[in-house]
Amino acid sequence: MDRVGSAGRYLGTTREGPDVPASRRAGRRRARRARIATLPAALLCVLSLVLAACGGAAPTAPSSGAKAITGGTASYAMPNGDDFSWMFPLENQANFEPYDMWVENEMWRPLYYPGGPGRTGIDYGISLAGTPVYNSSGTAVTVTMRRGYRWSDGTPVTVSDVRFFFQLEAAGVKLGKYAPYVPGEMPNDISSVTYSGSYTFTIHMKRPYNPVWFTGNQLTWIYALPAQAWDRTCATCKAGNAAATPSGAEAVYNFLYGQSSKLSTYATNPIWKVVDGPWVIKSYNPTTYHTVLSANPAYSGPGKPHLRSLGIYSFSSNTAELDALRSGIITYGWLPLSAFASRRTYESMGYTFKPWYAFYNDATEFGYTSKQWGPLVRQLYIRQALQHLVDQPLYMKTALHGFAVPDYGLAPDVSSPYTAPALRHDPYPYSVSAAMALLAAHGWVKGPSGVDVCQRPGTAVNECGAGIAGGRALSILYVYETGSPSWLAIVEAFTTAAKSAGFGITLDGQTTSTMYSDIATCPPGPCNYGMAGWYPFFWDYGQNAVVPSGGQQLGKGNYWGGGYDSTTANNLIFDSHTRLGFAPLYADEKYISQQVALLWFPLPAQALLLVKNNLAGWNPLNPYVLPMPSRWYYVKG
Repeated sequence: MDRVGSAGRYLGTTREGPDVPASRRAGRRRARRARIATLPAALLCVLSLVLAACGGAAPTAPSSGAKAITGGTASYAMPNGDDFSWMFPLENQANFEPYDMWVENEMWRPLYYPGGPGRTGIDYGISLAGTPVYNSSGTAVTVTMRRGYRWSDGTPVTVSDVRFFFQLEAAGVKLGKYAPYVPGEMPNDISSVTYSGSYTFTIHMKRPYNPVWFTGNQLTWIYALPAQAWDRTCATCKAGNAAATPSGAEAVYNFLYGQSSKLSTYATNPIWKVVDGPWVIKSYNPTTYHTVLSANPAYSGPGKPHLRSLGIYSFSSNTAELDALRSGIITYGWLPLSAFASRRTYESMGYTFKPWYAFYNDATEFGYTSKQWGPLVRQLYIRQALQHLVDQPLYMKTALHGFAVPDYGLAPDVSSPYTAPALRHDPYPYSVSAAMALLAAHGWVKGPSGVDVCQRPGTAVNECGAGIAGGRALSILYVYETGSPSWLAIVEAFTTAAKSAGFGITLDGQTTSTMYSDIATCPPGPCNYGMAGWYPFFWDYGQNAVVPSGGQQLGKGNYWGGGYDSTTANNLIFDSHTRLGFAPLYADEKYISQQVALLWFPLPAQALLLVKNNLAGWNPLNPYVLPMPSRWYYVKG
């Protein structure tokens, strides 16, 4: 799969094992959360995007009688099938994943770090810059970087390193090698950047923007990159000012891109040793992807690591990861949902169990452009009827064993200020009778096979709708992602309810790779499905986009969403980008939810964590599924 949005589905080629949610790309940027902070505190933090800085939370305090220990090595288990395999913090498409980016972010801090312990938004406490200041018209934003940050070679981190990022970003977009790029967004929305001294720069935008959206979904893209070490076009070239011209920047980008493609040199390449984050690469196995990071002794920012080193393990199966947990190799791992019955066994071995809830949404796409099923799913009343047949409470209680949160739209029902109040209540609660009433009101009657047929063709408010011929059966092809017993149980339960309401649902299970190769052909071509269901989530936030405005999923020209195109939705999305405050975002979210632009399902926990009892500092969890290992430390006693 070689197309991306800006914060959504997994674009890698590997596959998670049963019930292990592998982080998915782009919106696959970034996984998420143990329960969010209470709304007032979270709201104050996110409002700091516009008004004031919000510092990071202190590490978890040791339990009574426990003594914090400095040093030691912890080990982190990647989700099944995932691995760290891209070093350059301007991602290629195949590696634009949460699990790649969290490792990169520990070596090269983004200008604004997404999320903090238990909260959405920006963690200004560990970001390279303070609160951005917007002009009154919203057409310019001034950023002042924190003084005192230094690269591991001793060079100060300054605006020269930000200028270098903008030069490379433009080159990556032109070369088609920069995965976060979305047409119309950065750098297309910037007219110029001016630099004042060594620590302040101002971005001038082409139109007014909402500071909430621009800070959360544009400034989060920016990294300071070590120009003094990376501004070169070959390994033996002297670093200089090659990226100052567009052609030179492309040559530099290609060089760094090529170096990141050489996995066998990760631990030895001096380029990757120049970092400003709390960790630096120590060793790397290009076959197993086993990565070891060492605490950066030259780290000059806040939140210095307590641990001496961190091992990152990848696994090809649930069994292999569970074996590593039982052997004690893994300090911070996960329990497959299918193995939940063995939870107590691992707790008796010294592990703490905790579900990690993420700021995602979980949805099934409709094939809006399908020649065969498009006329059906383009009807709002049919989508509303289908949503009435999704029994979220039942699925959460049974198939997901209680480890899930309701999801009625672009953002889940959690205490985040980014979630509209309208999304905290189900607009289409489970009701077979409500679904049947909607169908009957538009001219559908039970056919001889039990599947409804259109009795009143036409486009009047009480007729079947445009493109639906008289006598047509209400049959829809539902392609779903295989590999998870929990998701299969949900799909089958939904299909049973749909059939009782008069729908004829044909199920077609496909592997992840097959779905990406087939489902991803729409758009631009016609969809070859009526519905397409992904598990465990459809879209995530944190990878360069923390504000769930829906533009990358459902906006005009989107890569995902089955070709959804609504003038009203596009206008509301545009308003959420350009009009001040949260109200435009809430209006955008509410409309997309009520229009059932996607079929919403409950959101399972991103992971069921098993963490060694003597490891502290990891909780509260970052809702963008960033483990933040600099906060970890061992305790004794």
